[in-house]
Amino acid sequence: MTNRDISSIFNEAYNQFWMKWRDNVPTKDSVDWNMLQGEADAIKARYGTRLVRKWEGPVPTMEEEPVAAPIVNWFMDELEARERERYGKECQNNG
Repeated sequence: MTNRDISSIFNEAYNQFWMKWRDNVPTKDSVDWNMLQGEADAIKARYGTRLVRKWEGPVPTMEEEPVAAPIVNWFMDELEARERERYGKECQNNG
């Protein structure tokens, strides 16, 4: 990946997606949440995967690894937590 590729990922994931939604979290059952989810999915799809070298035993192997998905998924986890907090929803464990 080039520096420009990496910059594009951070610009889109952080500057455009996170900055847009971080203080304006909609409810999960709203049209806006569907837009938020769609934007996250589009970023993950746009940057897809890349081949990385993994050492498994004495010989390296090549495996696909997601590029933008880890950071976008982390943002989504945080937005879901904020949505639960903002709208008074709690995770319930019946055990």
